[in-house]
Amino acid sequence: MNDSEVDHLLELAHGYIEKSLSSSQVAELESILSRDPEARRHYLDFLQDHAMLHWEHVAGKPDSEDFASLAMPRLRKVFPIWQVLAAAALVTLLAVVLKRPVPVPPASFASMKKTESARWESGSLPTADGARLGEGNLELVRGLATIAFDSGAEVVLEAPARLRLVDGINCVLESGTAVAEVGSTALGFTIHTPNARVIDHGTRFAVNVDPSSGATQTQVFDGLVEVEEPGTKKRISLREGQQTLVASASLGGVVEASEEGTWAKPEAPVRPREEGIRILTTADPEGADAYIWGGNPTTHVSDTLLLLKNGRENNAPHRKSYLRFSLGDIPAGSIAEARLELRFTPTGWGLASHLDDAVFTVYGLVDDSLDDWDPASLDWNRAPANETGSGNGILTKQVRKLGQFTVPRGIQNGSFGIRGGALKAFLNEDANRRATLIVVRETKEQRGGGLVHAVASSRHPTLPPPSLYLKVAD
Repeated sequence: MNDSEVDHLLELAHGYIEKSLSSSQVAELESILSRDPEARRHYLDFLQDHAMLHWEHVAGKPDSEDFASLAMPRLRKVFPIWQVLAAAALVTLLAVVLKRPVPVPPASFASMKKTESARWESGSLPTADGARLGEGNLELVRGLATIAFDSGAEVVLEAPARLRLVDGINCVLESGTAVAEVGSTALGFTIHTPNARVIDHGTRFAVNVDPSSGATQTQVFDGLVEVEEPGTKKRISLREGQQTLVASASLGGVVEASEEGTWAKPEAPVRPREEGIRILTTADPEGADAYIWGGNPTTHVSDTLLLLKNGRENNAPHRKSYLRFSLGDIPAGSIAEARLELRFTPTGWGLASHLDDAVFTVYGLVDDSLDDWDPASLDWNRAPANETGSGNGILTKQVRKLGQFTVPRGIQNGSFGIRGGALKAFLNEDANRRATLIVVRETKEQRGGGLVHAVASSRHPTLPPPSLYLKVAD
């Protein structure tokens, strides 16, 4: 048979299997097969290839009637030799494919419910929203990721974190922070760490693993968990508002949890300087920066960070930050472009998953006589324009609103700020050439223990201080 004859034969064969041939075409196919041994060989090869493809794509066991219908052409009884050959070939083929192991897809037991500003590194599992998840590894380097287990447990990963999924009620937190909410159908859900096992009894809790030491901190927000030290099998129980630390394979005691739990934190990279832009910072002569806090007393203080928080309740810990820039020899009215840049960095205090996208407002202090504040003595009651009864309140008659920016939920580091006409006009109109800016967080936490945001101050050892980037007209 030449190539065109073979092509025509295979077209007829395909049409026969698809049941699309006319009666005259069926007769033509039977005629070709009855008189030409080479045609029968081509037809047998085609049948085998088609049957193998059918086997690969149809899960489970083939229906015998369908398989016979697929493989055996309904040739008339005048072709007994052909029927014997075809039947023998098909019996051999069926014996081969039935002996082949049917590939079993890996079992899935969870789903990637939602990701927020997420960036992933190497891992063996899919990370798209809605993806089904089985056993494997996840490494989250930025943002948040919510994993819903079919068992009824839900785990929110807060970057940076590494998590290994084991099955429907077990996972291994290798480093970072995970917040778990476990329904009644998933009692016994367990988060394993290098130093501990955290066993749920119907609750909401957070676990953190220090990436260098493996020390495991557990805090319970609602319900009951047990924390076990694997070596000794010793366990302690934690209830709402309690926490414990397992370090160096030693189970710690039960202590009262703080309003803003301390969690491990990464460091932010330093951004290179730009060319052709005049940069003023709070570290310059006559510049200054500080933060104030009000509400319940807190032990979370910093000499190198400017803290920002709007607590859920009026008496919750609040923070607002103050910046002073010396405009020095820049003439009033000469600034053509202006932007404020703040370098955010993690504090390790509070949980990012307890907070929505965070909106921040920047105000300019309009009364030049108030620019003389001392960063060493600035406090909640004496800070210029501060409304003491609110976590984000500012006395509006003493300030001008210059702009807002948003830090996405789950993001704790990076550069954020404002730019535009309002900031430019405020700086150009400043009479004493010293500009005070006030930064507040408008967004309240969804529940207690939410994240404390922070900006690198002029005293931070590695990160740049609050900076004004100015383009000055010639």
